[in-house]
Amino acid sequence: MSSETKTLPRGRVARFWERLRRPNRAHVEKLKERVPFWFVALVLFAFSVLQIMLNPFGFSDLTQRYAQDISNLLVTGPFLYPTTGRDLVTVALIDEDTLHKLEMPWPWTYGMHARALNALLAYKPKAVIVDFLFVDMRPDESIGELVDAIGRYRRANIPIYFEGGTDLSYGEAAIRPEIAATGVPVLSPTIDVYDGVVRQYPASGPCFGAKAPGNGQCLSLALQAYKDLFPEHPLEPMNGEMEIVWGTKTSPFNNRYSAQPCNADMPFALRIYRAFFDKQSAMERCPYNNDIPMQAILTDDGSDKDLQELIPGHIVLYGGGLEGAQDKSFSPVNGQQSNVFVHAMALDNLITFQGKPEQNVMTVLGVTMSNNPAQILAIVPVILILSWMHMRRIRARRRGAKERSALAEWFLDKGVENLWHWFAFFLALAVGLALARLAGLSVANWVEDVFVSVELAAMLLIGLPDSLWGYLHHVAGGDPERGRPT
Repeated sequence: MSSETKTLPRGRVARFWERLRRPNRAHVEKLKERVPFWFVALVLFAFSVLQIMLNPFGFSDLTQRYAQDISNLLVTGPFLYPTTGRDLVTVALIDEDTLHKLEMPWPWTYGMHARALNALLAYKPKAVIVDFLFVDMRPDESIGELVDAIGRYRRANIPIYFEGGTDLSYGEAAIRPEIAATGVPVLSPTIDVYDGVVRQYPASGPCFGAKAPGNGQCLSLALQAYKDLFPEHPLEPMNGEMEIVWGTKTSPFNNRYSAQPCNADMPFALRIYRAFFDKQSAMERCPYNNDIPMQAILTDDGSDKDLQELIPGHIVLYGGGLEGAQDKSFSPVNGQQSNVFVHAMALDNLITFQGKPEQNVMTVLGVTMSNNPAQILAIVPVILILSWMHMRRIRARRRGAKERSALAEWFLDKGVENLWHWFAFFLALAVGLALARLAGLSVANWVEDVFVSVELAAMLLIGLPDSLWGYLHHVAGGDPERGRPT
């Protein structure tokens, strides 16, 4: 009895090692057909988590940003993004053409900036945001004229905002003390750039004289301006960065007065091809928001009907687009443009979405999740549906295998293979669109689920979870007839 007790474990270990090294393929095939639903879902979930969290070869980042650019260029921008904000935001731009026609050098004196602001005030805009940094303490006696212009805005009850300097090299003040003394709101000019392209907009920035909240950060330029100017649609609390949706329906004013056509006139099929293989040729040639050259405003005698439509009641961003000023960035749909248009597009988004812009986070039941957890949560319903359909497919194959010929089985599998990939693609796409609609999660933050879902479909087609279950169950001593360990 003692000898048998000692010999039995060694026999079990030997059989286990033999199955591990040389599995019985016939037994594994039979056990594959008994893979449980929970195991299939668990394998798919584990693969999804590894793919999303570990970001192999930078696949996640590349997929997210590339898909966001393509979506802005082909779908969101031209078809899904309305012109609500575009019709309320105007940019008054100083560029080389302005300096040439006015025969004036750069930089302008403070008095010249005051003249420009006074010209804008005459049209009674809703508000003016000055996108110039006044940090240089150069001697200029006309600084008083700029201070007087700020006073005129205050008396006219028209809000005016200035920007404060950040990361200044020599310890300069964020804005000249003469301007700060007026009490004018000073906002953060910060812009986020990802691989040279602006896709996100910061929710907060440094405070310049304003009372800072608990986290020591105030709202960024576009968010603060929106909060002040549109109290009827309160700004939604921002738990992450704002994802900019870039519109492509360029302002009709820009189309009329541009030296070249703003929109590339081409069939949509050709636009799709160019977007994927020659992106530069598919981009818009003009900014999205109204772009008025400053010389037109300064020289208008009241006869320019366009100015009467584009400034009164509009939020005007007064900024520059000068070569060599290092104040330009790339957008996914316009190429390189002045940063003042980035602020304009962010404000446009806030107006269009009524204070609820797309974000790089998702809040569910009061819990805020960053990008990766949000994608993992979004992939769960896709996994459950694919696993359930896979189990039905296994059962149907087991029942019908005896009734169908080998040729019919082959044709059925090929048909299912093609449909299965497309089904997984559109299933994940539907879940992502639902998240974008209900939770404000941007395309960049769920699009990877679409590609992961296709990979999951491929795993199910080759029967990876089934094979893994059959092998592990066989190694553990599973009975191929009953499916239980022996």
